[in-house]
Amino acid sequence: MKTTLYRYSLKEQLAPFFVCLLGLGLVLITGRLFQLTRLLFVSTLTVLDVLELLWYAFPKLLQYALPMAVLLGILLAFVRLNSDNELVALRATGISFRQFLPPVLTLGLLCTLLSACNMFYITPHTNSSFENKLRFLGRTNLPVLLREGTFITSIPKIVFYFRSVNTTDLTIEGIFVQDQRQEKIRPAIVAQRAQILYQRDMSHVTFRIHNGIITRIPESLKDAQAVSFKTYDLTLSMDELFGTAQDGSKDRDELTWKELLEVIGRMTPDRQVRYLTEMHQRLALPFSCLALGLVGAPLGAVFRHRSRLIGISMGVGVYITYYVLLSAGKGLAENQLIPSSLAIWLPNGAALLLASYLWNRVDRGWVIQVDALWSSGLRIRDRLRSVFPTDGRPSSRS
Repeated sequence: MKTTLYRYSLKEQLAPFFVCLLGLGLVLITGRLFQLTRLLFVSTLTVLDVLELLWYAFPKLLQYALPMAVLLGILLAFVRLNSDNELVALRATGISFRQFLPPVLTLGLLCTLLSACNMFYITPHTNSSFENKLRFLGRTNLPVLLREGTFITSIPKIVFYFRSVNTTDLTIEGIFVQDQRQEKIRPAIVAQRAQILYQRDMSHVTFRIHNGIITRIPESLKDAQAVSFKTYDLTLSMDELFGTAQDGSKDRDELTWKELLEVIGRMTPDRQVRYLTEMHQRLALPFSCLALGLVGAPLGAVFRHRSRLIGISMGVGVYITYYVLLSAGKGLAENQLIPSSLAIWLPNGAALLLASYLWNRVDRGWVIQVDALWSSGLRIRDRLRSVFPTDGRPSSRS
């Protein structure tokens, strides 16, 4: 009986899991495709270039699609079992809800292992390939990086802002540049217009800026200089412009696990924070497949309703809450307000506590009738309307 129940329950979970994974993958790829399609129409990129970029971007998207697919897949499976009264029938035969734990753990652990392999061995290399491809394309498609109305911070130690850009003749109207390449003095340039010029060997690009002001403020903030000009040439090498590191260094999401540990070991404690956050995230995100999967099973069994829409809504709500906690934790950790380990692992801990509570309650027969809950909400709404009429004056009965 246990083997039959295990196989049946696991089979019920696999179908919605693969459907959710496919759907989420398509949604995430479509969102990424919309970003890359913009590049396709403003430059000489081909469809094959865009498909190659999507191929490199997919493993990173899979990091976030897998936990949500596990949560929704398991939740929808138990919503179906509950709506067809199969859980009630099994409970009548003496089978407790805890006996569904092995198949839920199986799917959660398999996805955790898959996510860990993707996070540790595949994603660092595809992230590096994605950035290298963008840099290579950027060298031949400079207009791609000229975004209007946005502070461009992807160029190391330089910040650009362009009010409007004509990608045909490479002219710019309204330009702001902050040069952070010098440690003690950081000049800022504000000008009316600029023209982009290439050198013959394509190794450098020049921003010929017209009718502007250069403001130089030293690090001590004791004095400042402002110089107006009619024409100023800001020349940058392609390596500076497209972020090609001269020393071969990589971004933290491009480092392998071994390289990440080596970098952390060489750094002082005050500079380790961002890399420690990356390290804990690579461990915590795969584990979220198991934590959220354990939440999905009792969450799907606690509501008695025939519509799967409510199951999807509950699953999306739980995942959004998890992602908000993770994003907030990363921000607090990188600003050194809380330890990185606490910030990244707190959402998983909260998910496990919620799962433990729900499993205990559902095992004791706790079921929420959605129709009754909806009727109670309507009665509360009507009561509030009678106490507080729409004209803003309290009712005399209150």
